[in-house]
Amino acid sequence: MNTPSRRSVLKHGGVLGLAALAGCAAPSIETREEETQVVQPSGYESLEVRNVNGSVRVQPWNADEVEVHIVKRAFFTDALGSVQVDIGGDDTLEITRVVRDEDSGRVVVDIEVRVPSDFPVTHASSSNGSIDVQGTTGDLEARTSNGSVTVRRLDGFAELTTSNGSITAFDVSGLDGVRTTNGSIEVDVRSIRDDTSIETSNGSVAAALAGDLDAELVAQTATGSIDTSGLSLTGGDVSRTRVTGTLGDGGPTLTVSTSNGSIELSLL
Repeated sequence: MNTPSRRSVLKHGGVLGLAALAGCAAPSIETREEETQVVQPSGYESLEVRNVNGSVRVQPWNADEVEVHIVKRAFFTDALGSVQVDIGGDDTLEITRVVRDEDSGRVVVDIEVRVPSDFPVTHASSSNGSIDVQGTTGDLEARTSNGSVTVRRLDGFAELTTSNGSITAFDVSGLDGVRTTNGSIEVDVRSIRDDTSIETSNGSVAAALAGDLDAELVAQTATGSIDTSGLSLTGGDVSRTRVTGTLGDGGPTLTVSTSNGSIELSLL
């Protein structure tokens, strides 16, 4: 197991403002703890980042090390010690928020990671917080429950999921699935390798499809419209709320759907 080295630790408290509660003004003070650690990636095959309450951001840099910057935020200094972030692992470098006691939900932990451009990033998740992964390599699963998911310039396939938030995926090698419940979706679809769904319940979908994409297309909405004017489809059926047809030579089924919103399918 590799052990990270500690580069710097910073603790400070700051007054954020005043909040009115039951007609009385009460001070709102945030305590922050910041820490940066550095890990040598040799011996690890890939990176996984797992958070609970807070954001995750991963991006490349020119160094040969993995840098992990952690920011803890809470309104009580004692609460900061209720959580920690473990860094280590065997084959996989795992950065994981660890809960120590029942009060840890009061602490927000934001995790920002910088990796060598050729070091695969395979997982990034949180329960409450945004996910932002840019410029990495490797097939990626990115998910959160409450927050947006953004992936750009990914050399690999992506599976992206949130419940409450938008999803954006530009310049990715391919998609394995995109799902949100409440939020819009805007993605590039360069390739799919199996039946793939791009779906939301409440929100619009804008998908730009590669000109050489081979797939069976199914697009459907309950209360919006569908625009496929930029695509070349053969066969199938076209109506205001449902479009089917073959893209290129056909292949796996690409399903694009929303219950409340419009769908715009264009040529990438």
